[in-house]
Amino acid sequence: MVATGSKLQMRLSESEFPFSKRMLNFFTRAEIYTVAQLAEIPLSEFMCFRGFKIQCQNELIAFIAFEQLENYFSK
Repeated sequence: MVATGSKLQMRLSESEFPFSKRMLNFFTRAEIYTVAQLAEIPLSEFMCFRGFKIQCQNELIAFIAFEQLENYFSK
């Protein structure tokens, strides 16, 4: 895991979280490469993205908990 001060600048590919192929493809299609880019999107809006279903939602929540990023995301 990365130090708290640099969490927003962390590239998603640097995380030790085991992202699924589906989630990695979603990040690529949405052009999301860093935690900061991910945190710019309210959690409630992710389901509006094409291909982002319950499985991706659960994985995103697990990633946020894994990296202790709860304070960076709004509902």
